[in-house]
Amino acid sequence: MRWGDAEAAWYADAIAATDYADAVTRCLPVPWDDLLDVGAGSGVLAPAILGSGAHWCAVEPQALMRRRLRRMAESLADRRVVLELHDCGWETLVPGIGAEVLLAANLGATHHDAAGFFDAMRPRWRRAMHWVVPAQPGPSTFCLAGFLPPALHEADMQPACLRTLAQLGAARAPRRIAYADWRFEAAFCDAEAAADHCMDRLGVAADSDRGRAVSAWVHANGVADSRGFVIGCAKRSAVLSWGVP
Repeated sequence: MRWGDAEAAWYADAIAATDYADAVTRCLPVPWDDLLDVGAGSGVLAPAILGSGAHWCAVEPQALMRRRLRRMAESLADRRVVLELHDCGWETLVPGIGAEVLLAANLGATHHDAAGFFDAMRPRWRRAMHWVVPAQPGPSTFCLAGFLPPALHEADMQPACLRTLAQLGAARAPRRIAYADWRFEAAFCDAEAAADHCMDRLGVAADSDRGRAVSAWVHANGVADSRGFVIGCAKRSAVLSWGVP
């Protein structure tokens, strides 16, 4: 299921405030001049990965994210970056679209069909493909799930990248794997708003036993600072790479 505008805006603002882009781009041989960016999101990686005069072919089905991609391209006008934007998901991208380098980052649905995604993308890159996949030893169900203990998030603790690699198998195994450690934090107006966010993502009612336990955990473990009421968790991304380093 794809995000609505409110959820997309919340994620875009939150990820932009983290060290995600710095951590991940340190694992990439950038800049690139011809990029197919699959699931480009808000373009948070763009400033560090696009070279002068780059052709940036971005694939993004979410409307608000596409608006942010256009604004990001405008901010890179001094580098003469040219944005080609496709309003679709990877599954429906028309044949013939490709680039020297393909980047895919945090495409949740692909973890259930890693081999299918790889096979669909293989004809679309000529030099290299880099796929960023969650690798923390903990949940990847929603961004702040790792803030909660396992008894409350009730999610699989196996790193998503292990499932991805198992589905790829030896025939499609990446040439290189690099790891980026970073932290996801989000600031809310108060503890109640932070707890409501977690309960909403978990799909639990505030007046249920689990909902009350989530609220108590958030109140006890969040931190109030100049940003608001902050909760967060450690993240690790695996950058799976194929082709020429």
